Parts: sequence; structure tokens; C-alpha cells
Amino acid sequence: MKIVVRVPGSCGELVQGWSEGSPFLGTCPINKYTTVEVSSDFSGRYGLGEKSLLALSLTLSRLGKTDFPYGIRLTSELPRGKGMASSSADIAAVVVAVMEILGQPWTEQFIMDIATAIEPTDGVFCPGIVLMNHITGQVLAGYRQVPAMQAAVFDLGGTVNTCELHAQVIVDKSKIDSQAMAAMLAVFREAMTAQDGAALARAATQSAFLNQDNLYKQELTALWQLGKAAGALGVNVAHSGTVIGLWWPAQAGQEEISRQAEDIARQLAVSFRGIVQLRPGGVEVRRA
Repeated sequence: MKIVVRVPGSCGELVQGWSEGSPFLGTCPINKYTTVEVSSDFSGRYGLGEKSLLALSLTLSRLGKTDFPYGIRLTSELPRGKGMASSSADIAAVVVAVMEILGQPWTEQFIMDIATAIEPTDGVFCPGIVLMNHITGQVLAGYRQVPAMQAAVFDLGGTVNTCELHAQVIVDKSKIDSQAMAAMLAVFREAMTAQDGAALARAATQSAFLNQDNLYKQELTALWQLGKAAGALGVNVAHSGTVIGLWWPAQAGQEEISRQAEDIARQLAVSFRGIVQLRPGGVEVRRA
């Protein structure tokens, strides 16, 4: 018996901030994935980091089990510490793979409960795009349909410790511009309801610049100016990471986007990590 589970990562967050005293983020799932395979055909644990192993342990504990008589292997296209939801995708894929191989039912809330017990969580495992409290795991709104958009992904270098940054941001929430945050969140909600990619990109751009007080990105202003001149609709960031996305409509030519992105990367001395597609979040399960 073999189960293969795939969960998308993210290009940062579409929006993130504080509203009415509570934190929120809008997920940004993309076509880069963590994949977990569990099978009776091999033994041992491969590719699991500290958080993935904790997810395995917590899942078994919820089931009243201590033994896991299957091999488990994790592979990922998502770099660590960049703000691409690598840990959230890993945790979700492990939880679901374990539940599936043991013949147990699961829900997104079950995943969320385990994930938020480990760290602040990105709900890339939830269907569509969700607006959520990433500390408690409460889903505030869900949008099953996703605007057709693509992004050139840039990496500014280094890594960020998500847990440490979130603790700092909670302490510094007095810096928040509540009116600007509320306006940005309203644009996001309206854009998702209307499936308006251009408006969604505007909300993401607002959120990216509002986040400068929490995690300053020196290259953000210049990158957005160059991107806008090249025809990009907007910019988003990993609010607790090092990546930035420049967003175009899905019909824009990838060859031209890549050419523009490579030129921007050269000018700013940052890394261009390729083009990704915005896609619905969720968990994919395959039995073999």
C-alpha cells in the first residue's frame, strides 16, 4: 500500500496584518509543492525536519498511537526560511499522509489544530484562498475561485525565523495604521468576491508596503517601480520571509516576463527564482 500526498506552498501572502485587534493573512498558494509518500514497501523516515517529525508525533498522539509501521518520505520544491509556507505544507502533508495510510478521516480543521500547535500557520492546505488568523487557525473567509494570475518570484537573500518575527510583531502592533489596514482588507475582500486580479494585486501591493514597519525590505520600492514600468499589476511579499512576487495576468507571455524579471534582478542584485501560477490551495491525495 502507498499513499502520496501533495500540498502547495506559497509566494508569501497576498495580504497580512491586524484587524480589530487580531492578526490575519490571505493565503497565496502556488504551483510549487511538498510531497509526502507513506508506504509499506519501505521503512524509515526520510526528509522530515523537526516540525514534520513533530506533526507526525502529534497526529499519532491524537489517534492514541505511538507506533507508525510504515516508511515515510518527504520531498519539497519549497526553500526553507523564505516565506514560501514550506513548514505549513510539510506539516499538512505529513498529517494527511498518516491519517490516510491508517484509514482515518481528517478535515482541514484537524490539520489546522495540529499545525497551529507547532507554529503560526499558513492555510495553503485549505481549498481555494482563505483569509485566516494564522495564530489561532480560525478561518475568517474562504474563496473557492482563484483569479488567473502569475508571478515572477524574487529572493532578497537570507532567511527569517517565522516564530521569532511573529513574537516581535505582536509586541510592536502599536505601529499599525488601522485605517490603512482596514482599507487594504476591504479591497482584498472585494477583489476576491469579484475575482478581479488587478484589484487583488493592488491590495497585495498595499499590504507589502504596510509591512515595511515589521520586516523592512530595502529593495521593495525599486523592485515595484521597475515592475510597474514593465507592466506588472502589483507586488506582494512574504511578510515573514525574504521573497517578493511581481504579478501579471495569466495571459501575459512568460518569456517576456522572464526577460523583464531577469533584468530587474540584475539591476537590484537579487535572485530571480522563476515564474509561478496562483492556484487554489488544498490537499491532493493519490493512492498507488
